Amino acid sequence: MGRMQIMGLASGIDVNSAIDALLEFERLPLTRMATRKDTYRAQQDAWRDINTRLSALDNILSDLRLSATFQGRKAQVSNEDAVSATANTQAAVGTYEVVVHQKALAHRIASTGSVEGEFEHDAVLTIQVGEDAAVDITIDAGASLRDIAKAINDSDASVKATIIGERLVLESSETGLGSQITLDGDSDLLDFLGLTEGGEAIQHAQDAEFSINGIELTSHTNTINDAVEGVTFTLLEGGSSQVTVSLDTDSAMSKIKSFVDQYNSVMNFIGEKIKVTMTDTGEIRSTGTLQGDGTANRLRDSLRYQTTSALSGDLELDYDQLAVLGITTNREGILQIDEAKLRAALESDTEEVSEFFKAKATGMKDFIHSYVQYGTGILAEKQDSIGRLIKDVDRQIQRVEDRVERREEQLLRQFTALEKALSGLHAQGDWLTQQLDMLSGWGAPQKNRV
Repeated sequence: MGRMQIMGLASGIDVNSAIDALLEFERLPLTRMATRKDTYRAQQDAWRDINTRLSALDNILSDLRLSATFQGRKAQVSNEDAVSATANTQAAVGTYEVVVHQKALAHRIASTGSVEGEFEHDAVLTIQVGEDAAVDITIDAGASLRDIAKAINDSDASVKATIIGERLVLESSETGLGSQITLDGDSDLLDFLGLTEGGEAIQHAQDAEFSINGIELTSHTNTINDAVEGVTFTLLEGGSSQVTVSLDTDSAMSKIKSFVDQYNSVMNFIGEKIKVTMTDTGEIRSTGTLQGDGTANRLRDSLRYQTTSALSGDLELDYDQLAVLGITTNREGILQIDEAKLRAALESDTEEVSEFFKAKATGMKDFIHSYVQYGTGILAEKQDSIGRLIKDVDRQIQRVEDRVERREEQLLRQFTALEKALSGLHAQGDWLTQQLDMLSGWGAPQKNRV
């Protein structure tokens, strides 16, 4: 509700402006409190961001604890037209000579001629692929070639139906000799579709025939994952190719780089928040949101120590700290990678490097969890503490606002009383003046009569 306007006719004072000026003085603490609250909010945001960055670092460290991260394998082929290959951690490092004599093919048949018009009555088409169970497909009267193809594709039959040049083409979903398509059912329907006696064979089913290091093999599929442990070959065309399986240090390097980048993100962010910027004369120009916060300083120092210190305990490794692997720190505690040195270590002693990162990551994760644990971590307690400070400021603000409101009411009463008093005095003055004028008027004729 707006304030009642007091015009100040009796006093000549701009009463509302006077009240506003007095209340502005009363509100001065509110400005300081609002600034303090904004500071607390900024601190909450900073800690929330730190929590997010630490949690991301924790997730990356999980990969570094896995031996699979360092035991990765990659497969390279000399003739990409003949074969492709992939390898997992179970694959032995080595070279394999792969010769593809023929690849596996699916059975494909087609109508002997164009199929036109609609089929006249209800019928059943039975399709069987290899040793699979036969599937009966109901064809409704009036069905066109497209309706029949759709009915086949919507069924459980292991074939794909397409229409090419108004001919129905059926191809088995699997390759190999066991993918032979057998048709049965209504003879009129088979005649209508041009599939009597199996239609026209477009492609005969066949198994893949190939050799690996001189061992002749066959397969019903072109994806071979049971010939060499840990290696999957995909046969493409006839021909030969060398498949070389080697250590995949690129994968480990990538994950180590991700760890370094995320660690640096945390350290740079905290450093920015606790930084004090000075002028050339030594005066403080600005301070970070968390400048002087002991928790922030301890976190940065402790995280640096946890990351760069040598392993402790009974684990004895030649690689016992990041610096030995080529990962060093600058004056600000930011990690830098000597990629050549790190790659050499990964290639020369993968197992020991894996053991080092497993131990280092485990220790760092335990440290990070002490900060980011939901509800009980140090950062959760920090946020709760700042939250209590904000609530306290809110209570102080409310008290000041209540006091200002009471003061406003008091001033309104006082100025109103003043205006009434002055108005009364003006009225009395006017009355006295009138009386004096009257007395003066009476006195003049009396003198004339003497």
